[in-house]
Amino acid sequence: MATFDELREQAEQEIREQGRSLASDDTDLVEQAADLLAALRLWADTQQRSEADVREVVDTGNATLLKHLATELAGGGGDDALEASRRLEAIAYASSDRVSEIFDFAQQGPAIELSHT
Repeated sequence: MATFDELREQAEQEIREQGRSLASDDTDLVEQAADLLAALRLWADTQQRSEADVREVVDTGNATLLKHLATELAGGGGDDALEASRRLEAIAYASSDRVSEIFDFAQQGPAIELSHT
């Protein structure tokens, strides 16, 4: 299983490779979208879910669901799970406009295969 940092680095690279022109103030959005994807992929891996499940969460753009998944991750134990949980909560409690922007950027990342699929 990949670490949260590895998943985050991969997600950020995927988003940046999409060729979307980024304004200088988009850097934070890319980083938060990478946090979102990495945390969801870690959740999926620990819950034996698929990349399709990750995409479904991203497509919903639902902050309440993120809060629930953050709680699941935190209960899973381990430093990576706790960090991923913290990042999901930070996104979930952002303003609704900001949450929408983060989900939009996360949708730019292509699907990857998880280690158990």
